[in-house]
Amino acid sequence: MNTQLLVLSILGFSGTPGAGRVVLVNQGDKPIRVWRTGNLWGDTALRFEISRPPIVACVIRKPSRYTINVPSSVPVPAGGSHAWHFDFGDGSWESDVPFGQMVGAELIAIYEASESPEALANGVWTGCLRSEPVRWR
Repeated sequence: MNTQLLVLSILGFSGTPGAGRVVLVNQGDKPIRVWRTGNLWGDTALRFEISRPPIVACVIRKPSRYTINVPSSVPVPAGGSHAWHFDFGDGSWESDVPFGQMVGAELIAIYEASESPEALANGVWTGCLRSEPVRWR
């Protein structure tokens, strides 16, 4: 799939340590599938980059122990969207830098699904998307 037809955005982001949602919009004419959170594939696909020069920090979901860890995906129809809600204060995210020190920085969402047997078997779109930066207020 051409990544020009997929748009990743951060919406409603505010507060400290910060919460909002990441929205993937499929502007193409064919449906795609993306990883659902709650499994190893989905929990590692979405991450964030925080930038306040000279500091660039990475925010990732903390590793989890899954009772059942099976790859699971969700469809995104042509012209449709899928949202991932996030809250950096819920204990499930970790950062290289304390969140309180990053107010005023720019936040970028990154969705990356690597090619794998699981992605192929589930028909999951593979590639990397980056959102436009939003200011941390």
